[in-house]
Amino acid sequence: MRRNRSGVVALCFLMIAVLGCGSIKNMLPKKGQYFDGDAAQTAAKAIKDEIGKPFKVVEIFIDDDEFRVQAQDPNNPKNVDEYKYVAGFVSGPTPVQLGGMVDNAEKSSFPFDDIDFAAVPKFCREALDRAGIEGGKIYRLTFQRGFALTDEGAGALGNARWHIEINGARENVTASADPKGNLLGVDLSRTSKAADYKLLTEAELTKAQDMVKKTIGANVRLIEMVFYDKFFMFKVPNVENPKVSDDYKYDINGISRSGFVKMSVTRMPGAENYSINDVDFANAARFFEKAKTRVGMPNASLGSLSVRRSSSPFDNKGFRTEWHVSLKSGVNEASVSYDNDGNEMRARKNGETISEEK
Repeated sequence: MRRNRSGVVALCFLMIAVLGCGSIKNMLPKKGQYFDGDAAQTAAKAIKDEIGKPFKVVEIFIDDDEFRVQAQDPNNPKNVDEYKYVAGFVSGPTPVQLGGMVDNAEKSSFPFDDIDFAAVPKFCREALDRAGIEGGKIYRLTFQRGFALTDEGAGALGNARWHIEINGARENVTASADPKGNLLGVDLSRTSKAADYKLLTEAELTKAQDMVKKTIGANVRLIEMVFYDKFFMFKVPNVENPKVSDDYKYDINGISRSGFVKMSVTRMPGAENYSINDVDFANAARFFEKAKTRVGMPNASLGSLSVRRSSSPFDNKGFRTEWHVSLKSGVNEASVSYDNDGNEMRARKNGETISEEK
């Protein structure tokens, strides 16, 4: 009888232990919980309720098991405090020492209520799909404005956005999304896809031209384009001030802006802009192959391929669009220029002129 009673007592203790451990386990955050479901919304609401007034954030940090917000004090916006949400509880405020790159909380902040936390799972899934890497998982999310040194000192510059870090079994990828959760882009530049990427194919260049038209404008005028092996750069006149250029880059990641600082357009005498509809980007691939054959360098790599429009004071041919192909192969170098129809204008190899149109 005593033995049976002892057994029942032992079983009760075991059940209590199991249930207790289960309850504690359920209270602990699950790995990656904030990247799925409504966990990010729940954490954001809890911190908002804790602060109790509309506020702005300098930074939001989310990883596997932590949701952290650096928020301006709504009663004293010069001060920034940190709040943490873990396992259903909010801790804080903890004072944050700014300094360094964030010396002005106001220009570095963004309204918390303008961030759509319900969109977090959506843009995480989209980023993972676009990354397409082996074993890819969201590692960390950071929300903040970009920072730069300006004439007025250090501080935020540009739009606030999510910075998405994706870690894989063999390689890592980063991505970005706007405050409403729209995926802005995925950076594949450090992946095997980037190593294998080929720009100079007719299909890829046609895709690039369509994207430029869709993004910049179907009738945009170009100042110049310069193609390389895996990317090309192009300049267009700034809409507000055509004397300066907006610079862009196209590569495996699509189109991106190059640089924050507007530069004055430096024009060669006789140069003029040309319409995107007057050139076929796929000619870059065609003229590259044609130039290699012309100078007898079948294995040459592309140094650069520039596209500009100008007129010469030494002939009466008027304005023409010139495709200038520079090649290199070991100690040998060559260049061939074509007009927009593919007619050869001049060719040189190792410093010697092969042909020159009259």
